[in-house]
Amino acid sequence: MPTRALMRPQAQAEVAAAPRGFSSRHYLKLVEDTGKIGFWSADLRSERLDASPGLYRILGLDPASEMTFGFGLDMIHPEDQAAHGDQIAVLRAGQPISREFRIIRPDRTQRWVLHHAEVMIGADGRPNQGMGVVFDVTAQHETKNALMQRHDRLNALIAATASVFWVNKANGEPSEMPQWMALTGQSYAQMQGLGWLDAVHPEDRSRTLAAWTTAVEHTAPYNTDYRVLCADGIYRWFNARGAPVLNKDGSVREWVGVCLNVPGRTRYGTPPPEAAMPQVAAKAMPAEESLIPSQIRAARAITGLSKEELAALANVSVSTLNRLEDPDSAVRSRSETLLAVRRALEEAGVEFTFEAGKKPGIREA
Repeated sequence: MPTRALMRPQAQAEVAAAPRGFSSRHYLKLVEDTGKIGFWSADLRSERLDASPGLYRILGLDPASEMTFGFGLDMIHPEDQAAHGDQIAVLRAGQPISREFRIIRPDRTQRWVLHHAEVMIGADGRPNQGMGVVFDVTAQHETKNALMQRHDRLNALIAATASVFWVNKANGEPSEMPQWMALTGQSYAQMQGLGWLDAVHPEDRSRTLAAWTTAVEHTAPYNTDYRVLCADGIYRWFNARGAPVLNKDGSVREWVGVCLNVPGRTRYGTPPPEAAMPQVAAKAMPAEESLIPSQIRAARAITGLSKEELAALANVSVSTLNRLEDPDSAVRSRSETLLAVRRALEEAGVEFTFEAGKKPGIREA
């Protein structure tokens, strides 16, 4: 809103109480000597403005040169002209401004400035005087850009090395885990509390919980391996590691960590099924020997395996088996998933047949 006065008149008592020898000019010089602030005032009906030494210093101009509104606007960075070249017009319309933009000084150096200005309304009800203050905020922007650069570098490193980056609250409960949600298919509500453990293989949950609880209780680094039920229905091995972020008083502000995909190995001596298979298991299953739903159902009937038992042996989820046994399923399973199920059933005592000219079959081994 327009204002009729930028500063209230100084009361006589305040003038009398002010220390002798110090004037507003002394205070202005003290502030401007920081090199980060400058002032201007002008008759908005003219082009010329009065600038303080601090403003000349910020703009990189000779204090003996004349300052005009047009010259000041011409210093605005070309990329910021469209958004901030209207400042004098806005003031002349009686509106205050507060803008942050770049300028290019005569020596071709670039600076960031923050410009606050207001207008005074004359007796005729129209804006006639303007006053403004300009701050050099280049250092703040450089610091911000440096932080953003570090953040971008960290994100690039995480993307290259980690499958999941997670942030937990000081008490160990999940906070920011969008990549975990994408990996497991869990919703934000489902992973709260200890809900994230539901995505960990049942055989690994107690060990995983014990490792995490110990880390939280002792404010110690966390490092453990476990299998995660991924959104595609397959269990995969991950190495989870994290560390507490501490406040100055030593209390925990939050926990940060990553989950690294480590397929084919584990530190606990129990290799995933594919590691224990014959060498042929590492090869892709020929298309003509791909299991069909009826073969899997018949094999379970012969071996007496329930879906839960077969899922555990093949290291897949029950929902994956449901899709494999459903002839109308529109989801095509990966060849390695079919291979894992086939090997588990063959080890349970069946043999699959794929004879030319005949439907795929099954018999006891």
